[in-house]
Amino acid sequence: MLSIPVFSTRCKIERYRESTGLSNRTAALQAEAIRKAELAEGRAGIFRRGRCPTLEDFMNLEFLPSLEKEHQAHPRTHLRFKVSAKPLMAWFGKVRLDAITPGQVEKFKLERSEGVSPAGVNRDLAAFRCMLNSAIRQGHISRNPVQSVRFLPEGPGMMRVVSHEEERRYLAAASPVLRDVAVLIVETGMRPEDVFRVRQENVHLDRRYLFVPFGKTKFARRNVPLTEAATSVLKRGLAEAKGPYVFPHRHCPDKPVTTVQKAHERALRQAGIKPSFRLYDLRHTFGSRSAMAGVDLPTLKELMGHSNISITMRYVHPTPEHKRDAVQKLERFNVEQVFAAYESREESPQKSPQ
Repeated sequence: MLSIPVFSTRCKIERYRESTGLSNRTAALQAEAIRKAELAEGRAGIFRRGRCPTLEDFMNLEFLPSLEKEHQAHPRTHLRFKVSAKPLMAWFGKVRLDAITPGQVEKFKLERSEGVSPAGVNRDLAAFRCMLNSAIRQGHISRNPVQSVRFLPEGPGMMRVVSHEEERRYLAAASPVLRDVAVLIVETGMRPEDVFRVRQENVHLDRRYLFVPFGKTKFARRNVPLTEAATSVLKRGLAEAKGPYVFPHRHCPDKPVTTVQKAHERALRQAGIKPSFRLYDLRHTFGSRSAMAGVDLPTLKELMGHSNISITMRYVHPTPEHKRDAVQKLERFNVEQVFAAYESREESPQKSPQ
């Protein structure tokens, strides 16, 4: 617990107490020294005329409304912060921004990791860091306690490659909209949200490609070649579309469909697919199938809209059958080389005796 005397201009002493959130004495003393230095420099927020807002007030009254306006063209970004805001407000909602310490963030990280994956914890921490950086820009605080907190190490992630038999059963059980969305993902490698937002003017059936005009990077904005199956889906969608989108919202044709999650879960149950897979895993499936079919990585990188090949490598997952085929190819190659060496010795001319 910190106990810090603060002197006003009239030499009146006020004492502030706050927890460092640290159990280690040495670390707590270091945190106390840093805090005292901040107070001495007038950067701790104690001399602020207005009271520092709580995380809940800042989130609801300033940060999220501003973020929604800033990312009108990317509503999923706003949604991502809203998802992380729930656990953060459960922990820090009533806490003033200037009272949040790195120790408290560490405790949040550890407890949160008991319920979600390391990637999920890191997403919340990244959102928290961004929120507090915004609070610094607004003048509410002078330091970001998340900045000194280490993120959790992440594994390769949960990636699932769907077999052709599972795909057949899944599509047979899927609703018409889900089936068309799934076919486009597995045939083109597009992200689900990219498929949802396909507009009629983006489709060029005469030249067999689809233009994706949005994305986080310039590489995500690309022309996507179409297979026969993808072309059939889009041709049917264009004929039935009543608005600008190929997959319109059922209640508002001028807006795109935003999710097919319930239909996806229902199709998995009806098809009896275990373990289940995410809709996004159909994109992983496209990447793995393309690599196994012999598509080189630079080309696959462009098809999937990645910024570098290292990202593409995460999507390449050879199936056990493909691995066995690879070993059998190696075995045949070795046998052929042994026979070739033997035959070359047999056919070599014998030297005549001197």
